[in-house]
Amino acid sequence: MQLISLLTDFGLKDPYVAEVKLVLIKNCPGAVLVDITHQVERHNIVEGAFLLEMAVPFFPGRTVHLAVVDPGVGGARASVVVECRRRHVLVGPDNGLLVRAAETLGYKQAYRIESPRFLGRKVSPTFHGRDLFAIAASRIASGAHPSEAGSKMHELVDLPLRPCSISAGRLECSVVHIDVFGNIIVDARKVDLSRAGLGDKSRGKMRLKLNRGRSVTLRLVEAYHEVGKGELMILEGSQGYVEIAAREANAAEKLRVKLLDRLKITD
Repeated sequence: MQLISLLTDFGLKDPYVAEVKLVLIKNCPGAVLVDITHQVERHNIVEGAFLLEMAVPFFPGRTVHLAVVDPGVGGARASVVVECRRRHVLVGPDNGLLVRAAETLGYKQAYRIESPRFLGRKVSPTFHGRDLFAIAASRIASGAHPSEAGSKMHELVDLPLRPCSISAGRLECSVVHIDVFGNIIVDARKVDLSRAGLGDKSRGKMRLKLNRGRSVTLRLVEAYHEVGKGELMILEGSQGYVEIAAREANAAEKLRVKLLDRLKITD
């Protein structure tokens, strides 16, 4: 069974996702298509990269991962096929979207998509997802080796995101995803809280400093049930990243937090 995963910012209002899937099915009829999400915030490469990184470990080896969040479509950025361990392959734009998933899967080599076999007969300059990436992904899923796509690349473009800043009693991080429940996922892990001296549950509470000088108190917990309804908390979420949540409430709305906001967690 050949799996192809899909992640895009196309949404579901327009026919774009269906067109990509139909190209995949036409060129690789036996493939099983698995949607990671098509609801990445428009043009938000950072959110797309983290969602892709979170999902790919759950797929078996030999999966082809097609990812498109591509505000620079038709421009100078490269189109790539990325070979990883256990025969995982990533296909998409080289704009930072693929780099974290490649590291998670075990990066081996990236190739620029150049071969006419990996391109549609006509490539729209505004829809590489359908006319280029879907063709390339279906070729790989049908048995082509990633090296057949084109020339080797020295490295992938890194993600345009400031790294976490860790010091004694302080962790500064970025909001990389807000899920359907309003939980705020940041680019820090529980070990980062511990490195900052904030990971001891016995300490009970910590401060979250927001923009415009606002701050709130958070309880460090392991599960949502440990706090009262509507109460704010901080915990390690199911995807392995630190999460700021409110029980049975929308933490992002309560705190007026949006994607890519910079947050400071202190003792």
